[in-house]
Amino acid sequence: MAQKPNAVIVGGGGCGAQVARLLSKSLKPEEYNIILITPRPYYTHLPAWIRMSVTEEGHLEDRAHITYNYTFINGNGQFVIGKVVSINAEEGDKGGFVTLEGGEQVEFSTLVLTPGSIWEGPLNIPDNKKETTEHLRTWRHKFADANDIILVGGGAVALEFAGELRDMSATKRITIVHGQDMLLNDAYPAYFRKDVYKDLRKRDVEVVLNDLVDNLDITEAGIIQTRNGRKLVADLIVPCRGPKPNTGFVTLMPGTLSATNHIRVSATLQVMQYPRIFAGGDAIEWDEQKQVTKYDYHASVIASNIATLLKKKQPSALYRGCYEMISISNGKRGGSSYWSVFWGPTFGNFVSAAMKSKDLFLTWTRKRLGLSS
Repeated sequence: MAQKPNAVIVGGGGCGAQVARLLSKSLKPEEYNIILITPRPYYTHLPAWIRMSVTEEGHLEDRAHITYNYTFINGNGQFVIGKVVSINAEEGDKGGFVTLEGGEQVEFSTLVLTPGSIWEGPLNIPDNKKETTEHLRTWRHKFADANDIILVGGGAVALEFAGELRDMSATKRITIVHGQDMLLNDAYPAYFRKDVYKDLRKRDVEVVLNDLVDNLDITEAGIIQTRNGRKLVADLIVPCRGPKPNTGFVTLMPGTLSATNHIRVSATLQVMQYPRIFAGGDAIEWDEQKQVTKYDYHASVIASNIATLLKKKQPSALYRGCYEMISISNGKRGGSSYWSVFWGPTFGNFVSAAMKSKDLFLTWTRKRLGLSS
């Protein structure tokens, strides 16, 4: 009997886990193997990690680290815990194989690349439970012991850290240093960015704009110096700069990766020149903000097109992008939200807390992965 072809997914995060669930529903187990390769034996819910890094209150890690037991709807897939270090594939309508860190090779008929991002600081999460527990403990101690905290970067991660730290202590000095003239970036309108700034200042968070921190080392005198020469008192530096795509293993033809090392894809989310390789999530080059709430749409397009391709038909499902929407928690009871449809409405503490800050999308995420709550 001929060996069943493998539908391989690299990365079990917000996009990859959903692709696995959808394929397990649409592909017949007697015809195809579904293999999810992921470095961790559990799904990591990143939006909860900011609060988890600051405090053990609520023991969020018990809900934010989610086993993959229910990922495959029909129980017709398998997991490989490991890291992919290279891809071997020829251009055109052909399969290939991926090579794991230990040398094992996994053949694929179709391949999905959803490797996510590489973060700094507290969000640079280890791959095993023991090291993850120690990582959390270390950062909780750092935050508890620090009095003068500098958050480097002015995106959503820094803003949410500021809110959690202010919840922890009314007296800690918290400063955000951001290279633009307003917080966040120009994907969001100026009126929303100004409102976010005002909300932070109401909570006594200092904001330094139009400046950067190049050297994250603190001097013996407890000082850091910004690029513009401003000296800031600090006993803890938290890098909150944007992440990098986790694409170092993508050893395909030159031009597959963009100048920023994102994977170049067409509207069908097929990788350029490789019709049997798809990509989604943080790692793709697409003009939109990288947000897990969009990745159900990525996953739907990818799964639909794989099912079509395996029937020897031309993939036709297209990803057309999503409206920009963001909800930023400001501690457990506050926040700011924006939606780019209609007149571009914004929402304050009440709506933002109900939508995100209280639960951090944990219930929604667990249901997506097949759990009841």
